[in-house]
Amino acid sequence: MAPIDIDGLRRRTAPLLLCERARRQPDAAAYRVRRDGGEIVRTWRDYAANVARTAAVFEALGVAAGSRVAILADACEEWIICDLAAQSLGAIVYGIYPTSSAAEVAYQLRQGAPVLVVAGAKAHVERILPEADSLSDLAAIIVLDPSAIGELPHRLLKSYGTLVDGVGLANLGGLEGRASRIAPEAPAFIVYTSGTTGNPKGALVAHGKHLAAAATFVHHYPAFGHGAPTTVVYLPPCHVLGRNVAITLPLISNLVPCFGDPREPLPKTFAAVRPDILFLVPRLLQKFAAQIIISEQNLGWLRRAAFRGAMAVARRRAAGCPNAAARWLLERLYRACHAAVLAPILHRLGFDHIKLLISGGAAVPPAVMAFWHLYDINVVGAYGTTETAGSLIAGHRGPFPRPGCIGTPSTGMEVRLDHAGEILVRNPDLFEGYWNDAEATAAVKLADGWLRTGDIGRWVDGELQLIDRARDFIVTSGGKTLSPSYIENALRTSPYVTEAIVFGHARKYITALIEIDFDAVANWARLHRPSSATPSDLATASDVVALLQNEVAKANEQLARVEQVKAFRILPKALQPGVEGEPVTATRKVKRQQMYLKFKHLVESMYDDREERLIAAGVGTVPVESMRAA
Repeated sequence: MAPIDIDGLRRRTAPLLLCERARRQPDAAAYRVRRDGGEIVRTWRDYAANVARTAAVFEALGVAAGSRVAILADACEEWIICDLAAQSLGAIVYGIYPTSSAAEVAYQLRQGAPVLVVAGAKAHVERILPEADSLSDLAAIIVLDPSAIGELPHRLLKSYGTLVDGVGLANLGGLEGRASRIAPEAPAFIVYTSGTTGNPKGALVAHGKHLAAAATFVHHYPAFGHGAPTTVVYLPPCHVLGRNVAITLPLISNLVPCFGDPREPLPKTFAAVRPDILFLVPRLLQKFAAQIIISEQNLGWLRRAAFRGAMAVARRRAAGCPNAAARWLLERLYRACHAAVLAPILHRLGFDHIKLLISGGAAVPPAVMAFWHLYDINVVGAYGTTETAGSLIAGHRGPFPRPGCIGTPSTGMEVRLDHAGEILVRNPDLFEGYWNDAEATAAVKLADGWLRTGDIGRWVDGELQLIDRARDFIVTSGGKTLSPSYIENALRTSPYVTEAIVFGHARKYITALIEIDFDAVANWARLHRPSSATPSDLATASDVVALLQNEVAKANEQLARVEQVKAFRILPKALQPGVEGEPVTATRKVKRQQMYLKFKHLVESMYDDREERLIAAGVGTVPVESMRAA
């Protein structure tokens, strides 16, 4: 693959790149789709033809330059086709997370004021319809699953398949004509942030800037230039990283994404596709690691001994060996152990072809990264924000990087820390601003071109390390400033912990609410007790509490005394990301204050307030006037 021309991409648009690929490589695979246990290959000719037909439908329904098109659907091929069709008409596209609550959907529909809404299935339509009649600009709701229309009759509902089938033959020249009229400086799409402290904000991104921003991944990671690497799409493209993977990176590199069958669990998709490059959020990396650890407990004694032996060799190899002869011998031994023990595990996961695994969305816990390195999986951290328009701020460059940091800045990205340690970035390809929110834009975009990320970091041997969100720091009653993320990551290294949320602001010590991995804990329970239990029973069972107490103690060993968790409570049920009333966003970002309010009784039960009550009682016996005089 030729070196990527980032400056040239600033003068292009995604629909125009699609037309160029359809002309240059009409029969090459653009993407793949898993369906009914098989796989369908879509060529660049197919892709462009479907976008052209969809654009004709959208234009007939009134979509024009500057109008908005909203998409509420799971990741699928129709998502990216509708997106590029709308972009080709000069419209501004924005996605709504498929797990968004009814209130979040309503807010984004009102804020974006779309002319057209594309809905995936019945559940998505049901969250749109309550707002439909109040949206004065809304011309139609295009439904991908036609069965939803019969079950939910409404004047605005139209079948996507029926409309597209009525267009007839696609006109690539017509699509090229539309695309050539779009200015690269014009707005292309809006990405709504997670909204952990209020309503989500819509980051507006221009065509050329986004293409140049996404190209930083290709420039930073050489694996994109080797052949035609495959990947799996699972993040919806309403997330900026999801958009990069499903739409933009395939247009500017040879990456071939595969869309899974929605009826197929994600691990089964991985096993069927066997991707070369994979983008995973840290939570999934941790979950798969936990599954390996838990499954080891169910092996027979011989296989368990082989597994532990292979891991011991892997750890010794990772530690390094100064003697060249011993290092050669250790490498041969590791390769034998990998082939016999570790490779079959990776094969079952579908990870045996991975050349590069990029973890983004949050900092990778060091223990999780180190675990996968033992398996010879090159996990690298990548750091970016919605406001950098899909650009990589920093990432690891070399293979098997040191866990704990996030790497070095990408090409063309300036990074510095302000007096408080907040990460500031500057480059030519930042977002335009928040949609209809000049005040919020002014708060993050500084006059000299720098952008506030809201993240706290520090430099460690030339690499950037993420510490926490600026607003999330805890200051204990003893005056110690602590990073909750650091403590939470230590707790999440346990295979039995899905989520950990710590508290302690203005308190004497740190406490935690823990969401257990019910599958992992249930497997443990089956091995250690005569009868199993329901998820709600597991959360209160004394032996499970003891198990978690041991896991918390292990985490505390990694923490300074003031950071150690003194008490914890297990949440009674699994959190449901994006569901209305739940204190986590669709991307599993914790709404800390809402978490406290929802589980206040659990948090407060961990704090002994006898001293405070004693002091309050004492103050009550002294006249306030006397206190002031003193």
